[in-house]
Amino acid sequence: MEGTQKKSSQGWLDKICRFSLDANVEQDAHRQKVIITILMLTGSIVITGLSLWDMFEGAGPYWGNLITLAVGLLAITSYIVMLITSKISLSMTLILMVFLHFFWLITSGVELTGLFWCLVMLPLFFYLLGHKQGGVLVIVVFIVSAIVLLQPDFLLLPTHYSHHTSYRFLLAYLVLFWVSFLVERVRFQMRYSLEEARANLNVQARTDELTGLANRRGFKQYLGNAEKRGEKGTGSFSVIVGDLDHFKLINDAYSHDVGDCVLREIARILKTSVRAEDLIVRWGGEEFLLLLVDTDLVGAHVLAEKVRQKIASTRIVTEEGKLAVTMSFGVDTQPAGGDLYTTLGAADKAMYEAKRRGRNCVVTAEENNNTDCTQTELNYQAAVE
Repeated sequence: MEGTQKKSSQGWLDKICRFSLDANVEQDAHRQKVIITILMLTGSIVITGLSLWDMFEGAGPYWGNLITLAVGLLAITSYIVMLITSKISLSMTLILMVFLHFFWLITSGVELTGLFWCLVMLPLFFYLLGHKQGGVLVIVVFIVSAIVLLQPDFLLLPTHYSHHTSYRFLLAYLVLFWVSFLVERVRFQMRYSLEEARANLNVQARTDELTGLANRRGFKQYLGNAEKRGEKGTGSFSVIVGDLDHFKLINDAYSHDVGDCVLREIARILKTSVRAEDLIVRWGGEEFLLLLVDTDLVGAHVLAEKVRQKIASTRIVTEEGKLAVTMSFGVDTQPAGGDLYTTLGAADKAMYEAKRRGRNCVVTAEENNNTDCTQTELNYQAAVE
C-alpha cells in the first residue's frame, strides 16, 4: 500500500519568512491612507471655513465661494465616513484634489490666492501616489495648467492673469515639483531599505543559522499565521521527528566543528528528500522535525524510511575523515480536527521508542510491533573506530 503526498502550490518556509513582512507592509499602507484621509479632512475644514469667511466678507466671486463651500462640506462628510468605516478611497481624494486645483486656477480665488492653494496641493500628489506615479500626474496637471494660463482668451478662464503672474506661477510649480520629487524619492528609498532590512531580520529570526532550516520560532510563527488566515490542508498533516544517534560521541571524539559539519550535511539531505512545501525544522540540537502537508501516515513512514536509508548510506566528509551516522525517526499523523502539538508529542515518543529498539529505524505512533530494528548502529561504531 503506497502512501499519499500531494503537491501544494507554495512553500511553507516561504510563507513563514514572508507573511510577517507582508502584514507589516499592509499595515503601513493602511496607515498612510489614514494619514492622507486626516490631512484631507483637515484641509476640507479649512476650505469650508475660508469659503464661509469670504462669503460673509464679500471677498471673491460669490458663486466661487458657494461651490467651494459645497465641495468642502461634501469632503468633510465623506472623509468622516471613511474614518469611521475604515473604507478609505484614494481615488476620491485624487479626483477631489485635481478638481480643486483647476477650480482654484480658473477662479483665482481671493486676490489670486487660488494659485497659492494650487502649489500647496502639489506635494500631496507625491505623498499620495509616490515619486513615479505622482510625478506623472503632476506633469500632466502642469501641462494642462500651462495651456489654460498661456492660452489667450481662454473661454473657461474668468480671471485673466498677467504674463508675469502666469510665468512665475509655472516656474514656482516646476521648482516645487522637483523638490517634492526628490523628497519623495529619498523617502521611497529609505522605506525600501527599511523593508529590506526588516525582511532580512524576519528571515534570520525564523531560520537556524547553522543549517538554514526553520527554527522553533519559525514553526510557531507559521502555525499562528495559518490559524489567522484560516488555512486548512485538503488532506492530513504528518509529522516526522528525527534524532541523530550518538551525536554527542562525535562532538566528544572530534570537535564541535565536525559536529556542525554533520548537522549541515543532514540538513542538506533532508532538504533534497522532501518537497518545497514541506516544512523542515531544526527542532533543537541534533533533533529535526519534518511537517508534511496532505500526507497520510503510510506516505510519511515511506518517506522517513527513505531518508533513514539515505543518511545511513552517506559518508559525511569532514576534516577528520569520512563519518557514517544514523538517525532514528518517529512518525505520526494529525487526525481531523486534532491538535498538532499532540501529534508532535506522539511522534517524539515514537522516536524515543526507535532509540529503545536499537536506533537507526522508523517507528510510527500507532505501531505495536515491539521487535528490535534489524538495522543497528554497528556501521556507525565501525566508522568511528
